[in-house]
Amino acid sequence: MPNLPRIYILTPNVVPYDAIANDVTQMRQVLTRHGYAVRVFAEGIHPQCTAIAEPLAGAPARLWQSPGDILIYHHSMGWGLGEEVLFNARNRTIVRYHNVTPPAFFARYSREYQEACVAGLDSTRRIARLPHITVLGDSTFNCDGMIALGTPAENCRVLPPLHLTEELGKEPFDIPAIQRYAGEAVNLLFVGGIKPNKGHSRAIRVFATYHNEFNPRSRLIFAGGIDGRLRNYAGELQRLAARLGVAGKVIFTGPVTTSEIKSLYVSADVFLCTSEHEGFCVPLVEAMYFRLPIVAWGTTAVTETIGASGFVVDDWDEWQLACAIAEMTDDPDLANQFGALGRTRYQEGFSPRVLERKLCDLIAGLV
Repeated sequence: MPNLPRIYILTPNVVPYDAIANDVTQMRQVLTRHGYAVRVFAEGIHPQCTAIAEPLAGAPARLWQSPGDILIYHHSMGWGLGEEVLFNARNRTIVRYHNVTPPAFFARYSREYQEACVAGLDSTRRIARLPHITVLGDSTFNCDGMIALGTPAENCRVLPPLHLTEELGKEPFDIPAIQRYAGEAVNLLFVGGIKPNKGHSRAIRVFATYHNEFNPRSRLIFAGGIDGRLRNYAGELQRLAARLGVAGKVIFTGPVTTSEIKSLYVSADVFLCTSEHEGFCVPLVEAMYFRLPIVAWGTTAVTETIGASGFVVDDWDEWQLACAIAEMTDDPDLANQFGALGRTRYQEGFSPRVLERKLCDLIAGLV
């Protein structure tokens, strides 16, 4: 085997059960398996992840000075320590762009979140003007954002996030969760942190229409943790559900284990996504894997992620989305058809085998 370049992966934080961290750790695993010497550096490292990542502050500066080696910089936020390395590196450089949430989503709820997003956008503008970088976006939507800021289109590539969906599929079922959501009631599911860009209020309005007009035996499940800094947002959602008469039918699970997540996917009837800003949305891929029919509002990268495997409304329409849910839940054959389309899209576009080949081809192209 010819001498291969060393690969250094930089990311602000490595924590368990995080989509970006999963992308980082799977990159490390794939590239190591293909013979590359890979090291991961981060500023925040969870105790469970100390075997995966090293503190960036202690890394020798000479690592970033070899033109023969490769630096993969994961960008989703402002990160002063990481930028100091990135802007002075002489390595062949890949910016893995996961998108930055627009600050306006957090303006009413958290100054800290808002300022972090502002810093992230400022960082994106600086990074986009760097010469000789390759941008590796999670989606075409992400790449288009970098191109609009000055990155040459020919320097942009798309690679969906590497993920742990099949490991999720191997988890044992959480029997209490299965029992809790079993029965005749229809379960609508959305998975993700309780954050303003995720469009929970829109999902509640769609659900209220479906619940009141089509099926009173139904519930909407939001699976994901609630950050204490966003308590006002969570309270606003609960008040909206009460005002629409569905307070007892909108469930906020709080933090969930991987076994509980798997059990929710198999217990659900429809995955409802009304997110207002997504750079990709890994839970959509998980829904495809579990053959869960998807009904979604086609914003940002959502349409691109789903493709033709789900029911997608391009222009916001609560009634149309509620009707689509009713069609899926009233017609098992239709639901199975969309479930099968999702699983096929997963296998062809998002399976670990496909993503591994794309990543290795990209790295080989740089070499």
